[in-house]
Amino acid sequence: MMDIILSFIENNWVSITGAIIGLVFLYLEYKANVWMWAVSIVMAAFYIYIFYKTGLYASMGIYIYFFLASVYGWIVWIMRNRDKDSGAEIITHVGKRFIIPIIIGVIIISLLIYLILIQFSHNPSFVTIGDALTTSLNIVALWMISRKWAEQWLLVIPANAVSSILLFVQQDIMSGILFFIFFVVSIFGYINWRRMITSQLSI
Repeated sequence: MMDIILSFIENNWVSITGAIIGLVFLYLEYKANVWMWAVSIVMAAFYIYIFYKTGLYASMGIYIYFFLASVYGWIVWIMRNRDKDSGAEIITHVGKRFIIPIIIGVIIISLLIYLILIQFSHNPSFVTIGDALTTSLNIVALWMISRKWAEQWLLVIPANAVSSILLFVQQDIMSGILFFIFFVVSIFGYINWRRMITSQLSI
């Protein structure tokens, strides 16, 4: 039994390590903790490799962007919307004037990524479409996270759900399960961030 476990760990250590780091990141994001950005930098390296292996090239690209954007996000979070007394993060709602640009941004980025992918990817059409959509959602959500908008979860939730399905289709079961967990926790993350806003307003 032990040999089977050790063999499994040896053959899947990248996925296992990435999953652990991913769960730590998700917990810190759930808590709106600034150290989530440090963890995300490390996590990005693992998922670049994972998505490369599964042929989800747009998703691989998001983690290259994720690495660079995490540095930016870390800096912005340190400088932006912090309680002067406690140092706690101040979470806000997205401004109404940003809603339409966000929707248009997701659509345009998805189309651009799809047009690029069909030139290089040999995946079935539904995989390519899903890959482009999840990448677009994550790109825009990451920008929203840097501004501490609770509604970023409304993009992360469907992105994690579709990523989980795509990974199962590509037979990466472990990563598929992980992203399903991400999907579930993201729902609670959105609830928690909205609760944090309510708490801030009541102070």
